[in-house]
Amino acid sequence: MSNDTEEAILAAAAELLERGGPAALTTRAVCDAAGVKSPTLYHHFGDKDGLAAALVRRGLAQFMARKRSVPQTDDPLQQLRAGWDEAVEFALKRPALHALYVEQLRSSPDLAADGYALMRARVQRLVDRGVFRLGVDEAARAVWAGCNGVLSLTAQGAGRREVEATSDLMFDAVVSRLQRGEPG
Repeated sequence: MSNDTEEAILAAAAELLERGGPAALTTRAVCDAAGVKSPTLYHHFGDKDGLAAALVRRGLAQFMARKRSVPQTDDPLQQLRAGWDEAVEFALKRPALHALYVEQLRSSPDLAADGYALMRARVQRLVDRGVFRLGVDEAARAVWAGCNGVLSLTAQGAGRREVEATSDLMFDAVVSRLQRGEPG
């Protein structure tokens, strides 16, 4: 019952978050939507901040599962692009959750550790094959910054078409520069 109750609260909170943004994530609204009393929410999550952190961890786990499911191919550039596109798609489909993630990232930078490590491993393959002509750390920072710059457009309310066009431009620009071995 405990896991079912926790899942019901998280599902209700996620729906409220995506419909109304972080402001809609009130204890009362979540409890009403989940059909529980506030002591139940507090028992499972401590407080509203604990609930928000659990929402982000849950969403991040779903996101990382999708990123890890990108099949390993002989083309590491294609795999890097697939991971980049997955990040953009996640932010476009779940902008409020992405905004909450970015907010929590300021106080918990470790939230990005798995995503960064996965991206860095993909960049390492490109460096090892001589596709990227800079060191892995410099190349990984450039890819991370380029993708996160695109993701920031969702917080500004940019539409899908605009975000996708900018994403294509940024990916191509970053990759081109890394292939030429030109530092920033």
